[in-house]
Order: sequence, then structure tokens, then C-alpha cells
Amino acid sequence: MSKINPIIGITTFCGKEDRGNYGKVRCSYINAISEAGGRPLLIPQLDDENKAETYIDLIDGLVLSGGADVSPLYYGEKSEDIKNINSLRDKWEIELFNQAYKKNMPIFGICRGMQLINVALGGSLYQDINKYLGKKIPHWPKGESYTRHIVNLKKQSKLYDVLCSERIEVNSFHHQAIKKLAPSLRAVATAEEGVIEAVEAVDKKFILGVQWHPEDLINKQPCFLNAFKMMVENVKSSL
Repeated sequence: MSKINPIIGITTFCGKEDRGNYGKVRCSYINAISEAGGRPLLIPQLDDENKAETYIDLIDGLVLSGGADVSPLYYGEKSEDIKNINSLRDKWEIELFNQAYKKNMPIFGICRGMQLINVALGGSLYQDINKYLGKKIPHWPKGESYTRHIVNLKKQSKLYDVLCSERIEVNSFHHQAIKKLAPSLRAVATAEEGVIEAVEAVDKKFILGVQWHPEDLINKQPCFLNAFKMMVENVKSSL
């Protein structure tokens, strides 16, 4: 693999459109990895997790993209009227994560991706943060546009080192969040009301998860590209 432009795999999902089902992901993920110096490679959603290792062998780093809720069955709870679940995607991406984790590959989880990392490592989720936290909080907007809120970063973290501020304004489009933090992760950012907004690995060189969507912020706030650059640099140093 090339240390100059390492291959970064990005997970996709099967989505319905007028003419059938398509494998897709937002172009902003692809652009962010490319601008950060990586070579983006889209990983299709397959229904055979035994093929996951084949795809991990093709890449140098893994980005777990956003999307549908992670099924509560993976953290030992019954579904509470959750309708936006893709169980095949859960099974496939958990195996991708496990294979990458076993190889000590740099991993970056975004929104659902952060939640999936936490679940795969033994944590759990709030199935609906508005319900469980008992108040309306600005994480789930009406319609398709993002809402925005403030996130506080911990100084002793990789993320703080590249974003250069203790308080940042982020976008948001999620109604689930980390409840029980996995033992091998630590929270490095929280929203004003305490919702965990970013995690890093305790015992791995580079595992980063963020609840917001930095790939959609870099055009107006270039500093968010630094998170992708940090991943690419960690990939290069591990080759």
C-alpha cells in the first residue's frame, strides 16, 4: 500500500430509489478523504459477513459512515418502536469493524459509525435521547436540514489537538446517543447537556468517533478537515 496516498475504505448502505435499490453514501465523505490525502474506496453492503476480511485486506484505514439506527439487539435491549433499522448493515459493519480492530487499523466512526463502534466494543445506546433525557435537546432537527449546537472538547485528546478549541459549534442529525460507554473507549467531547459527542480508544493507536458530521462542515469551517487529515496521517505512520 502507498504511504503517500493510503486507501481509506468508506462504508455504504443499500437505499431505495424510484428505479430500485442502490448502494450509496454521501459524496462529502469521499471528498473529505480525498482532500485529506487519502484514496477513498467505497465498501458495498453485503449480506455475507464472511467476506468482510477480504475488504479489510484491500484498505489501510476504515471510515464507518452515518445512517440508520444500530439495532438494540446488539446491545441486549428490545426495540422501542425504532423503525429506521438495517440489520444486514449492522451485521456487516460490525464484522468489518472487528476485522479492522483485530488488525489495529485506524478507524473513524461518524454519527451512526461512532454508535456502532461503541456497541461493537460492549457499550449501549439511548434508543431515543429526547425520551430518556427527559427534555428536548438540539440533536434531531425537523425535516432534512441539520440543527447546530455547542460541543465541549477535552484538552487531553487527539481531537482537541487538531480542532484547536475547547468549544466548537457542530451540526447534528441524530436521535440516538451513547448510554453506556464501552470500557475500551473514553469520552473526549460532550454536548452542553452531557450527551457524548466524541470518543477515542483507550488502548489502540487510532480509533476516533464523532457524533456530528465533519464531512459536511469543511467547506465553511476548514478546521474540520483536520480530523480526516489526522486519520490519514495515522494510517501512513502505521504502514
